Amino acid sequence: MNRKKHIQRDCYALKFKLLLSVLLGVFSLSGNALAFTITYQQPQQQDTTLRDTIIVDKMSASSGYLNRHVNLWNRTVAKSKNIAGTSTVYREDVGSTPVSNIGNILAGRLAGLYVLTTGGTGPLNSQTGMSLRGQTPLFVIDGVVRSFTNFNPDDIKSVTVMKDALSTNMYGLRSSGGIIYITTRDQAESRPFELNFTAQYGSLEQIKRPNFITGGNYATLYNEAQANTFPGATPTYNAATIAAYQNKTNDPFLQPNNNFYNDVYQKNSAQHRYNISASGNSKSYRYYTSIESFSQGGNLVTSDRNPYNTNNDYKRYNIRTNGQIDFNENIQLSLNVFGSIEDFSEPGVLSNPIIGTGVSTLLNRIYTTSPLAYPTYNADGSFGGSPLNTVTINNVVYGTNILASALNSGYNSYNQRTLNADIGLRFKLDNVTPGLWAKGMVSINNYYLEKVSRAKTFAVYYPNITSTGTTYTKIGMDGTVEAGKGIGTVDNQAKQTFFNALVGYDKSFGSHNLRLLGTYNIDNNIASYTQLNEIFQTAGLSADYAYKNTYLAQLSMSYSGLNRYQPGKRWGFLPSLGLGWIASNASFFKNSGIDFLKIRGSIGQTALADPSRNYFLYLQSFTVNGSGYNFGSTPNGVSGSYENAMVNQNITWEKAWKYDIGFEVVFLGNRLNAEVNYYNNKYYDQLQQRGTMSGIIGQTYPLENLGIIRYSGIEATLGYNGQHKGIGYFIKGNISIAKNKVVDLNEGNYPYPWMYRAGQPGGTVGYEAIGFYQQGEDLTKTANIPGYTPVPGDIKYKDLNGDGIINNLDQKVISGSKALVFFGLNLGFNYKDFDFSALFQGVVNKEVVLPPSLMSAFSNGNGYVLDYTTENRWTPQNPVNATLPRLTLGTNTNNQQPSSFWIQNANYVRLKNIELGYTISGKLLKRTKINKVRVFVNAYNLFTWTPLKYLDPEAGLSGFTNQRVINGGVSLKL
Repeated sequence: MNRKKHIQRDCYALKFKLLLSVLLGVFSLSGNALAFTITYQQPQQQDTTLRDTIIVDKMSASSGYLNRHVNLWNRTVAKSKNIAGTSTVYREDVGSTPVSNIGNILAGRLAGLYVLTTGGTGPLNSQTGMSLRGQTPLFVIDGVVRSFTNFNPDDIKSVTVMKDALSTNMYGLRSSGGIIYITTRDQAESRPFELNFTAQYGSLEQIKRPNFITGGNYATLYNEAQANTFPGATPTYNAATIAAYQNKTNDPFLQPNNNFYNDVYQKNSAQHRYNISASGNSKSYRYYTSIESFSQGGNLVTSDRNPYNTNNDYKRYNIRTNGQIDFNENIQLSLNVFGSIEDFSEPGVLSNPIIGTGVSTLLNRIYTTSPLAYPTYNADGSFGGSPLNTVTINNVVYGTNILASALNSGYNSYNQRTLNADIGLRFKLDNVTPGLWAKGMVSINNYYLEKVSRAKTFAVYYPNITSTGTTYTKIGMDGTVEAGKGIGTVDNQAKQTFFNALVGYDKSFGSHNLRLLGTYNIDNNIASYTQLNEIFQTAGLSADYAYKNTYLAQLSMSYSGLNRYQPGKRWGFLPSLGLGWIASNASFFKNSGIDFLKIRGSIGQTALADPSRNYFLYLQSFTVNGSGYNFGSTPNGVSGSYENAMVNQNITWEKAWKYDIGFEVVFLGNRLNAEVNYYNNKYYDQLQQRGTMSGIIGQTYPLENLGIIRYSGIEATLGYNGQHKGIGYFIKGNISIAKNKVVDLNEGNYPYPWMYRAGQPGGTVGYEAIGFYQQGEDLTKTANIPGYTPVPGDIKYKDLNGDGIINNLDQKVISGSKALVFFGLNLGFNYKDFDFSALFQGVVNKEVVLPPSLMSAFSNGNGYVLDYTTENRWTPQNPVNATLPRLTLGTNTNNQQPSSFWIQNANYVRLKNIELGYTISGKLLKRTKINKVRVFVNAYNLFTWTPLKYLDPEAGLSGFTNQRVINGGVSLKL
């Protein structure tokens, strides 16, 4: 007996050592990035049984609709039996997109998920917005709420969006926004051991590069704006100066002409990606491990004279190890570890300690500076400058030469580190009762962002011309970057500890199948080292029932709490119910020609606690050592303490009732499938300030649970795959129609119906533009903005109440009146060793609201002069067909009002992704022991069709436009 125990113990020890060796020592890297050695021992166990296997061949009929599984919260469900409102894509759907952020991969692939990429200063500060049925979804990776998505796309097993109350119920007070649930790979897919290596190189190019007006054109436009603003003033630029610019005979030092954007912002950059992964499976263990190196070059110019890098480069190193080991038939250990190191740099430009603000400061100077302001370099090689282009730091005045800001202002470097570790232990308790099991899980996540600032000042010089020659006046001083010195700050440090206890019961009784899942979990977060913990707790129970695999039901309930609400008011109960009927299992469907038909629906309540990370709003807060007190006959500001916004002790979470109904149908032997869903969600207790406020109390009103808004829509998907004369092909499309309506905003008592937002879609509020004031028009008989005298070429607004005055009584909702339609179309084929795929993505009824100040040339007196701010402007010679108002200098009170004038159609169709590959296999590779080699080229954002002439329909007026990526690579499989 003792000998048997010793043998069993030794087996457990051996298996545990094997798991560690697999996770930590499957392969080793040495030498250069492309030089590597692989050491492994082929497993003797040849059992290739897989769990929830994914077939990666896009064209394979075996990867059809009915053979898929859906990964949900701590469970896997056959797609045919899933009655929750979800959509799923798998690894083969997303592996061809050459981008750094997982969010950008999902655009156009999932019904109901609206993805908008608005640019960013680099991968570490990319700006990708996501909306799931009108709400901001929660990111969950391997069962744990996590927001980090800058990881290797090859690690993805599947991505599921959970859209209804039934699918998100177990997330308790964080369930209302929906869930993007990412499951990472955990085993080999088709063989006991697999080893893959991929190397890629890509070229990045701006899609819409801004075109700044320079030289004689700028001078002419400036004179026009000056004449419009100050009639009769002497033109700043005389005819001779303009002619010199046009003939290129201008003195480059005394009559400079710059294109600052082209001087510092490169059109192209490059990215590199290397990835190696190993995976395996046997009867008693499964594992997947990968290492990725990703780098993306910046867009800024650099100088060889600097011993440091001032470009906005980005580098990332990721490692992931996922493994499971069965100690025996009753005990299973799982261990997932993920680590990431990211480095980002940028010019110093004495920016604030926020990622990307150095680049933002640089671009802001480009947009707001006259191209004729000063020479980049003076005749003596020093940096040029002007007394008008300065900044004051610590009471010292410095110049703001744009090229010097990029090259000679030092640099900032950022280091971001992420470490996640999940460990779980699962017990089968069949000895207690068959089908019973329990699992415990702990997840520890750490995030750290450190900035080292080695920013420095630089001096500029402007010329003083006298009869005896030219001298230069120095502005500012030249700083230095010293080795080993810099200001290090911790920009952010977040910690998360997640505990989850689960009990499940899976049992079949004849024609009855029952599946129970209970949980209690605690998610303890420290979002910043300056804040107290945020603790979510959830107890949940889910029951799935199936009768004859035809009649389906699921009941899910959660009781969830958050510590940032007042004691006694922290917990809420959320129920949901779903029903389904697989009609194709009925006897009368036997000869219908329909392979599968399922009708399903759900109803339930969801919640969203602390949506804006409001900090203990039931407690009164105060500002200490703040400003705002004035004393004396001549007011003098005195610091002191004061009360912040009024407290709301009854504040609670936002809530929603969600209704979802749909059907799924499959025809033609599992080759053609379709799915249609309708949803109607009522969000209530939305946080807002009450509309009936009074300023007499002299204090800011608190947020209260007052608002009601409704979102509804239809989502449909259609897919087909087949074969014809040796050609395999597939086509998958999805379309979503989404609309919203404000039900109640607790608005005040307005005198006119158009002032109310209730009953209308949510949108921008402003004036209705009705053209331009024209020459010869009697302006004394028009309605104008008080205090402003319009002239021909100014925007005219509709006087909705007819009182002869344009003011807030004439504002209404001016955008968002039509349902938003967005869609994706994915298609491809393979023939012999070639494969091809393409993804089209588009949006209809999309509007972009352009900021009036950024669309107005010279809005700061001399900057913002681009082609789209000047072409087709109103002039006496172009009074009818103009699409822009007359030019003026500085702020124009009339023309820069929010109005329908600045709303443009931003519909677009984009070839989001395309890939062509060729696979080498068979006899050519036998001697090399390589199973398969695939060479491929792909592209991202290749073509765009849109009515917007100058702007990218996603990024709009962002200074950081979206990029086109042309990428190629090779992958080896052993």
